Amino acid sequence: MWARTLWRKGRALWPFGGSFTLLWLGQFLSQVGDQFLFIAGLSLLNRLTDSRAAFGGLALAITVPQILFGLWGGVFVDRWPRRFVLIGSDIARALIVLGALTVQTNADLWRMYPLASALAIAGLFFYPARNAVLPALVPPAHLLQANAVLQASYILALIVGGISAGLFVDRFGPYTAFVLDSLTFLISAISLACIRLPPAVNRPQPALQNSPGRDLLEGLRFVWEQRALRRVTAITPFATVGIGTVQVLGLAFLAEVLNVRAGGFGWTMAMMGVGLALGLGGMPLLGRWLPPHRAVGLALAAAGLATVLFSQAQTFAFVLIAALAMGLCVVIARAGLATLMQQLTPDGLRGRVDSLLNLSVNGALALAQGSAGLFGQLWGPRPVLLGAGLLMIAVGGLATLSMRRLVYEPESRVQL
Repeated sequence: MWARTLWRKGRALWPFGGSFTLLWLGQFLSQVGDQFLFIAGLSLLNRLTDSRAAFGGLALAITVPQILFGLWGGVFVDRWPRRFVLIGSDIARALIVLGALTVQTNADLWRMYPLASALAIAGLFFYPARNAVLPALVPPAHLLQANAVLQASYILALIVGGISAGLFVDRFGPYTAFVLDSLTFLISAISLACIRLPPAVNRPQPALQNSPGRDLLEGLRFVWEQRALRRVTAITPFATVGIGTVQVLGLAFLAEVLNVRAGGFGWTMAMMGVGLALGLGGMPLLGRWLPPHRAVGLALAAAGLATVLFSQAQTFAFVLIAALAMGLCVVIARAGLATLMQQLTPDGLRGRVDSLLNLSVNGALALAQGSAGLFGQLWGPRPVLLGAGLLMIAVGGLATLSMRRLVYEPESRVQL
């Protein structure tokens, strides 16, 4: 009896089929591997050069391709077989990572930058394809929960991979970590080869009548003409404001305001991961009580309130509670926004629309992190964290009001 009860509870928390499980497992392993790559890359840079500009250059090498080419990944996701796009992206990244093995001396350091850019470009194909096929892998009633699981996997990988990667790189060195990351991409490719996709979802446009440029304009025109989707696109970047600000200023806030050492920041990020897990567990109930558009507004406002409380914390224990609340609310907001995009967009346009949203998120995250660093230098961490929280509260309130009359219709032809 107890085994049957446990099985039922497990099915409630993970009501997905095998194809989605394979997709999630492969992605999670590759994201853990990315943390090994990140720490190994920083370790190698630190070993080969004393220049802090080298670290900034690496960040630019990752960010600039996402801004320049971010929209084009979705165009080809809607033109090419999506299964091959997913598998090809993983295989390409597995080979690109191995290129870091050739960086042995300071004279080889320049190779890190084109390799980092190539990895970023390969990711521009993978994530729109993943989000485009997701509605075909899970029932509509579980789409919000599936998006939450995918959104949370990155932060969970950040925690698991961050802790283990540091120990691994210290013990075995950066080059072994590069090989391990390459293997995780290959495992992900094998997992993706086993998923089942309906033909119409795998390749929504078999007749390529338009040029890629016209396809891109078609996707942008669709977003512009759909007022509900315009609002989702405008709101999506703000889901990253609080997290981006805490990533940049959290360590300084703990050290300068609360006199907490760097290890405390690791615990803070871990508590954010606990919040993500709690958010996942609550998704089935939340999906019954609130539609996605209402959950987005409330979760954004709540995440902003948690950021405000974080900024006003007087004790480290209060910081941990606020971080837990931030993780819980952010995963709900991001999952709700992804679900709205999928519900509002026809399958044949989903890759292009998702690329636009990814571009807005990446740009907003870079802007939030850069602004936090600049204003944190001028005013200190507490006022900037407070401002980020108040901004998210305002956007959450506006989102709740502006999308309260959202109506879903076939083929996502919606009006407000």
